[in-house]
Amino acid sequence: MGAGLGLSFVKGTSIMPTHIVDIELSEPFSAIRLPVGFDGVLGLVRWHRKPIGLVRVQAAEGRVSPQQLQQAIERQVQIPSENATLPDSALQLVSIVVCSHERPEDLRRCLDTLLPHAAAGHEVIVVDNAPCSPRTAEVASRYPFRYLQEPQIGLNNARNCGLQAASYAVVAYIDDDAAADSDWVKALVQPFESPSVGCVTGLVLPSELETHAQEMFEVYSIQRRTFARQVFSTPGTAPAAAGVAGVGANMAVRRELALRLGGFDPRLDGGTLTCSGGDTDMFARLLDAGSEIVYTPEALVWHRHRRDEAALARCIFGYGVGLYSFLTKRLIEERDYQALIIAARWFVGPLVKAAIRRIRREPAVALSLLLREAGGACVGPLRFWQQNLRQQRALMQQLPQPNLHQQGDQA
Repeated sequence: MGAGLGLSFVKGTSIMPTHIVDIELSEPFSAIRLPVGFDGVLGLVRWHRKPIGLVRVQAAEGRVSPQQLQQAIERQVQIPSENATLPDSALQLVSIVVCSHERPEDLRRCLDTLLPHAAAGHEVIVVDNAPCSPRTAEVASRYPFRYLQEPQIGLNNARNCGLQAASYAVVAYIDDDAAADSDWVKALVQPFESPSVGCVTGLVLPSELETHAQEMFEVYSIQRRTFARQVFSTPGTAPAAAGVAGVGANMAVRRELALRLGGFDPRLDGGTLTCSGGDTDMFARLLDAGSEIVYTPEALVWHRHRRDEAALARCIFGYGVGLYSFLTKRLIEERDYQALIIAARWFVGPLVKAAIRRIRREPAVALSLLLREAGGACVGPLRFWQQNLRQQRALMQQLPQPNLHQQGDQA
């Protein structure tokens, strides 16, 4: 993902877009010329294609010299002492599932980046969730991919539709507003060579950060981002804290294992009252089952954050709702009392961390976002209860109804 993307630096009250570039350390640097209106560079630094860090450089007269870039990398990025290349492994074909609901332009950008993966033999499935128009179908028809409809609204319903239809043992998920890096599938599938691994997650970087809302979300996200490989398992990682393992925008699961666990919980995530949390719930149940979850930054996708502040506020509020809906489920249905500790820690922790970063004069998450997330957390338990009632009623309606006329005739 290259040069025409933007990130924003906050300067006083104005937002200055920043040019995003890929920087390969194994190749000579050249000067970077910025588009008009951009005043800085944010670069993803790679070593033989492997992501190792991010670097920010202010431009001088619309240009960043090779010397400036080199000096900034030396200050900001830890360069590996050995050849940190992507490991070679036998090609394992996977099923890639893209769930979409009325976002045709985002979907088109996503599917464009999946064409090379499909050409390598991987299966791509587009799941059109509760369509209100033919737009998603029209976009999908332009690609050599499978197209399915899931009539029941809800991201987890769409995920389950793709999971059941998948042809291969590993099912990878990418959001329709994300774009896959060229090595995404290769890196995502490599950890599954270990039979103890049930899920793999990857790195998510911004594909477009040109507005104030996108910059606010980047500050929110960057504190949870790492370029170090991590392995999560019990007892080291409590299932109630499974959200640390990654995000559903970039994940892969063993199909048979996920099906054995009952698939994704349709009471959680987008399209329901709970707004999010479906990925975290799956991570928790995988940990309950004794599986490992591997986070690998080499499995990279580029995500388009919300462009306006109203959409960002809804998104962050939904994160709070989903997290505490998930924790409510853990407490009530799993009798997982660690959920109470995690709930208290995650309610207070972000506020404390933001305060510390402000004292240090470091970029900190806006208080308005933290309060929106806390507001969502406060209603999360009620939302889960309401969604659970909806689900029970829907299941009751699917049961066969007694034939009252036939019973009356028999009487």
